[in-house]
Amino acid sequence: MRHRVEHIETVPDDTLRRFAELGVLASMQPTHCCDFTRADHTDNWSRRLGEERAARAWRCRDLSDSGATVVLGSDWPIAPFPPLGVMAGARHRRPTRDLGQAPHGPEQALTPLEALRGLTTAPAYAAGEEHEAGRLAVGYRADLTVLAADPLTTPSTELPDVPVRLTTVSGRVTFRATDV
Repeated sequence: MRHRVEHIETVPDDTLRRFAELGVLASMQPTHCCDFTRADHTDNWSRRLGEERAARAWRCRDLSDSGATVVLGSDWPIAPFPPLGVMAGARHRRPTRDLGQAPHGPEQALTPLEALRGLTTAPAYAAGEEHEAGRLAVGYRADLTVLAADPLTTPSTELPDVPVRLTTVSGRVTFRATDV
Protein backbone atom coordinates (compact mmCIF):
# COMPACT_ATOMS: atom_id res chain seq x y z
CA MET A 1 0.00 0.00 0.00
CA ARG A 2 1.09 3.51 -0.70
CA HIS A 3 0.80 6.46 1.62
CA ARG A 4 -2.09 8.77 0.87
CA VAL A 5 -4.09 11.52 2.42
CA GLU A 6 -7.70 10.43 2.23
CA HIS A 7 -10.36 13.13 1.92
CA ILE A 8 -7.83 15.86 1.21
CA GLU A 9 -10.04 18.89 0.83
CA THR A 10 -7.97 22.00 1.48
CA VAL A 11 -4.27 22.20 0.67
CA PRO A 12 -1.92 25.10 1.57
CA ASP A 13 0.46 26.27 -1.15
CA ASP A 14 3.56 25.02 0.67
CA THR A 15 2.07 21.52 0.92
CA LEU A 16 1.25 21.02 -2.77
CA ARG A 17 4.74 20.06 -3.89
CA ARG A 18 5.25 17.77 -0.87
CA PHE A 19 2.70 15.28 -2.19
CA ALA A 20 4.83 14.54 -5.26
CA GLU A 21 8.16 14.86 -3.43
CA LEU A 22 7.12 12.31 -0.80
CA GLY A 23 5.12 10.08 -3.15
CA VAL A 24 1.95 10.63 -1.12
CA LEU A 25 -1.27 10.20 -3.06
CA ALA A 26 -4.00 12.83 -2.86
CA SER A 27 -7.36 11.08 -2.54
CA MET A 28 -10.26 13.41 -3.29
CA GLN A 29 -14.00 13.27 -3.67
CA PRO A 30 -15.07 15.84 -6.29
CA THR A 31 -18.70 15.26 -5.34
CA HIS A 32 -18.05 17.04 -2.03
CA CYS A 33 -16.78 20.08 -3.88
CA CYS A 34 -19.71 20.04 -6.26
CA ASP A 35 -22.65 19.06 -4.10
CA PHE A 36 -21.75 20.22 -0.60
CA THR A 37 -20.09 23.60 -1.16
CA ARG A 38 -20.79 26.77 -3.10
CA ALA A 39 -18.48 28.87 -5.21
CA ASP A 40 -19.26 31.96 -3.09
CA HIS A 41 -18.34 30.09 0.13
CA THR A 42 -21.74 30.67 1.76
CA ASP A 43 -22.11 26.94 2.51
CA ASN A 44 -21.62 25.41 5.95
CA TRP A 45 -18.27 23.74 5.11
CA SER A 46 -16.73 26.98 3.83
CA ARG A 47 -18.04 29.09 6.70
CA ARG A 48 -16.69 26.63 9.28
CA LEU A 49 -13.25 26.46 7.67
CA GLY A 50 -12.99 30.17 6.92
CA GLU A 51 -12.23 32.05 3.73
CA GLU A 52 -8.51 31.21 3.59
CA ARG A 53 -8.99 27.44 3.77
CA ALA A 54 -12.15 27.45 1.65
CA ALA A 55 -10.28 29.35 -1.09
CA ARG A 56 -7.84 26.45 -1.48
CA ALA A 57 -10.42 23.68 -1.61
CA TRP A 58 -10.23 20.60 -3.82
CA ARG A 59 -7.08 21.67 -5.63
CA CYS A 60 -7.17 18.84 -8.17
CA ARG A 61 -5.44 20.86 -10.91
CA ASP A 62 -2.71 22.23 -8.64
CA LEU A 63 -1.96 18.79 -7.18
CA SER A 64 -1.89 17.19 -10.62
CA ASP A 65 0.33 19.95 -11.99
CA SER A 66 2.72 19.52 -9.05
CA GLY A 67 3.26 15.89 -10.08
CA ALA A 68 1.10 14.30 -7.39
CA THR A 69 -1.09 11.31 -8.10
CA VAL A 70 -4.73 12.36 -7.69
CA VAL A 71 -7.07 9.50 -6.81
CA LEU A 72 -10.78 10.19 -7.23
CA GLY A 73 -13.64 8.55 -5.40
CA SER A 74 -17.23 9.10 -4.42
CA ASP A 75 -17.22 8.77 -0.60
CA TRP A 76 -20.29 6.58 -0.84
CA PRO A 77 -22.59 6.26 1.16
CA ILE A 78 -22.10 9.88 2.24
CA ALA A 79 -22.14 11.16 -1.34
CA PRO A 80 -23.58 9.75 -4.57
CA PHE A 81 -21.68 6.72 -5.87
CA PRO A 82 -21.96 6.75 -9.68
CA PRO A 83 -18.43 7.08 -11.10
CA LEU A 84 -19.56 9.02 -14.17
CA GLY A 85 -20.94 11.70 -11.84
CA VAL A 86 -17.61 11.78 -9.99
CA MET A 87 -15.73 12.19 -13.29
CA ALA A 88 -18.14 14.90 -14.41
CA GLY A 89 -17.73 16.80 -11.14
CA ALA A 90 -13.93 16.68 -11.41
CA ARG A 91 -14.33 18.33 -14.82
CA HIS A 92 -17.09 20.91 -14.33
CA ARG A 93 -17.01 21.40 -10.52
CA ARG A 94 -20.68 22.26 -10.12
CA PRO A 95 -23.65 20.36 -8.66
CA THR A 96 -25.02 17.79 -11.11
CA ARG A 97 -28.53 18.54 -9.85
CA ASP A 98 -28.13 22.28 -10.58
CA LEU A 99 -25.67 22.88 -13.41
CA GLY A 100 -26.73 26.53 -13.50
CA GLN A 101 -24.75 27.24 -10.34
CA ALA A 102 -21.32 28.78 -10.59
CA PRO A 103 -18.49 26.22 -10.53
CA HIS A 104 -16.46 25.92 -7.35
CA GLY A 105 -12.88 26.75 -8.32
CA PRO A 106 -13.17 26.15 -12.06
CA GLU A 107 -9.42 26.69 -12.41
CA GLN A 108 -8.99 23.42 -10.47
CA ALA A 109 -10.92 21.31 -12.99
CA LEU A 110 -9.30 18.22 -14.43
CA THR A 111 -9.22 17.29 -18.10
CA PRO A 112 -11.37 14.36 -19.22
CA LEU A 113 -8.31 12.09 -19.36
CA GLU A 114 -7.11 13.16 -15.90
CA ALA A 115 -10.56 12.50 -14.45
CA LEU A 116 -10.67 9.06 -16.09
CA ARG A 117 -7.21 8.21 -14.74
CA GLY A 118 -8.33 9.39 -11.31
CA LEU A 119 -10.95 6.64 -11.28
CA THR A 120 -9.00 3.87 -13.03
CA THR A 121 -5.20 3.76 -13.04
CA ALA A 122 -4.73 5.96 -9.95
CA PRO A 123 -6.84 3.80 -7.59
CA ALA A 124 -5.11 0.66 -8.90
CA TYR A 125 -1.76 2.32 -8.15
CA ALA A 126 -2.98 3.38 -4.70
CA ALA A 127 -3.90 -0.22 -3.91
CA GLY A 128 -0.57 -1.57 -5.20
CA GLU A 129 -2.38 -3.30 -8.08
CA GLU A 130 -1.03 -1.26 -10.98
CA HIS A 131 0.37 -4.40 -12.64
CA GLU A 132 -2.96 -6.24 -12.62
CA ALA A 133 -5.77 -3.67 -12.56
CA GLY A 134 -6.76 -0.18 -13.62
CA ARG A 135 -6.25 -0.54 -17.37
CA LEU A 136 -7.11 -2.73 -20.30
CA ALA A 137 -4.02 -4.76 -21.10
CA VAL A 138 -2.98 -8.36 -21.64
CA GLY A 139 -2.55 -10.06 -18.28
CA TYR A 140 -4.73 -7.59 -16.36
CA ARG A 141 -7.93 -8.62 -14.55
CA ALA A 142 -10.36 -7.51 -17.25
CA ASP A 143 -12.44 -5.31 -14.97
CA LEU A 144 -14.15 -3.04 -17.45
CA THR A 145 -17.20 -0.97 -18.22
CA VAL A 146 -18.51 -0.36 -21.73
CA LEU A 147 -20.35 2.93 -22.07
CA ALA A 148 -22.74 4.16 -24.75
CA ALA A 149 -20.49 7.19 -25.34
CA ASP A 150 -16.82 8.07 -25.07
CA PRO A 151 -16.16 9.57 -21.60
CA LEU A 152 -13.26 11.58 -23.03
CA THR A 153 -15.36 13.42 -25.61
CA THR A 154 -18.78 13.53 -23.94
CA PRO A 155 -19.45 16.96 -22.39
CA SER A 156 -19.09 16.78 -18.61
CA THR A 157 -22.66 17.98 -18.14
CA GLU A 158 -23.94 14.96 -20.11
CA LEU A 159 -21.54 12.38 -18.68
CA PRO A 160 -23.61 11.27 -15.64
CA ASP A 161 -26.45 10.19 -17.95
CA VAL A 162 -24.37 8.06 -20.33
CA PRO A 163 -25.81 4.53 -20.25
CA VAL A 164 -23.67 1.60 -19.18
CA ARG A 165 -23.83 -1.15 -21.82
CA LEU A 166 -21.70 -3.89 -20.25
CA THR A 167 -19.53 -4.52 -17.19
CA THR A 168 -17.11 -7.31 -16.40
CA VAL A 169 -15.19 -8.14 -13.23
CA SER A 170 -12.15 -10.38 -13.66
CA GLY A 171 -13.39 -11.13 -17.16
CA ARG A 172 -16.83 -12.32 -15.98
CA VAL A 173 -19.83 -10.41 -17.31
CA THR A 174 -21.68 -8.85 -14.38
CA PHE A 175 -24.06 -6.67 -16.39
CA ARG A 176 -25.19 -6.67 -19.98
CA ALA A 177 -27.75 -4.32 -21.52
CA THR A 178 -30.60 -6.28 -23.07
CA ASP A 179 -29.64 -5.24 -26.60
CA VAL A 180 -25.94 -6.06 -26.29
